Amino acid sequence: MRTKYGFQIVAMWDTKSGDRTEFAYLLEWPDEATKTSAWSAFMADAEWAEIKRVTHAEHGLMVGQIEDRLLVPVDYSPSFSLLH
Repeated sequence: MRTKYGFQIVAMWDTKSGDRTEFAYLLEWPDEATKTSAWSAFMADAEWAEIKRVTHAEHGLMVGQIEDRLLVPVDYSPSFSLLH
């Protein structure tokens, strides 16, 4: 993801609720067009499709749904100054 498609991983988390575990990560992009293009290329990547297929066969379904959100900082955020 990082090298081939330019994903800039800022932070990662595991969230747990009951028997459900979610993996969440924050990516940084220079603009929305770059994000859209990189994600499209990554999702169409044959190597990634094979990794998912093998992982699913060995461990069961690990990724049920991918949610994509564009976060836009607001100027009243306590950490706004860190972003500029």
